[in-house]
Amino acid sequence: MHTVDRILAISDIHAENEQFRKLLKEAAYDPVQDQLLILGDMVDRGSETLATIKSCRELQRQGAILLKGNHEQFMEDAIKTMLKTDEWREGRYPIEIQSWRKNNGGAGAFDEIKDLSNNQLRDLLKFIKSLPWYYEIGKYFFSHAGANVSLPPDQNREDDFTWMADSFVYCPGYAGKTMVFGHVPTWNLYPYPAEKKGGLNAAAKKKARIWYDDANDNDKIGIDCGSVFGGRLAALELPSMREFYV
Repeated sequence: MHTVDRILAISDIHAENEQFRKLLKEAAYDPVQDQLLILGDMVDRGSETLATIKSCRELQRQGAILLKGNHEQFMEDAIKTMLKTDEWREGRYPIEIQSWRKNNGGAGAFDEIKDLSNNQLRDLLKFIKSLPWYYEIGKYFFSHAGANVSLPPDQNREDDFTWMADSFVYCPGYAGKTMVFGHVPTWNLYPYPAEKKGGLNAAAKKKARIWYDDANDNDKIGIDCGSVFGGRLAALELPSMREFYV
């Protein structure tokens, strides 16, 4: 990796490409001087999956590090099935596609990719499969959803990095490391006020902020501020800890 002036970490774009581009502009991202980390869940839920993938791949070619999230896993499993059978073209969806569309936020993404050629689907699958599960720079450890910190990183499974163990945010992270992750909107980590009915207060979502694990000397930082759920898209600058939001 070339010498950089700062690290910029973003997670859970969720197919909001326009917001993502605004955030990069807000943070004055410079691919020559900065190391950009995108911590997974680039796809699904939003309405700009292919545009977001295109943006992220362009940034990857400029030096950005892209990590795999659980929504990339959903898309990977669906595309593998799409390449094995044509049943889905007739509206008969195998479980991998049906679950992605109905339960896991993939309906819009499926509509975007269903008319791609098989070669285009293979290229997309190759891209997703190539994504690393975690990345380390100096004292910083990045992944989509933390890790099983009872084991060293190289003994973790893919799901340990893309799905969060219930205990992760409550226990110390890797010794000497600051673990930066997404996956869970920070209002599920912070005690934001809730409405009496209907769940979390909408105004609180609009003020969602990056979460620091004060109980463990800030050794873990959550940066998914729930943009696609009514919150904000966030970027964390390291080592300054400066925050950016759109």
